[in-house]
Amino acid sequence: LSAVSILAASACCEIEDGESNPADPESAIADIAKAVPMQRLAKPTEVGERFAFLGSDEASYLTGSQVVIDGGSTLPETMSMGV
Repeated sequence: LSAVSILAASACCEIEDGESNPADPESAIADIAKAVPMQRLAKPTEVGERFAFLGSDEASYLTGSQVVIDGGSTLPETMSMGV
């Protein structure tokens, strides 16, 4: 039998002016990062390390879990603050 764990990586928010600027994608990225409590987006290595862990022997007893990588965006405290 194999067990499944879920890895949820998220960085989502509304861009302040409602539109992104294709000529300046860095400004859209900065706007998204402002909405994350940690004030930055995840590094690809941070997300990749979680995938590697879940596929490793060290996670062999971990089953049916959800690992959320969102910089604190889904914490109840941040939801009530409107961050």
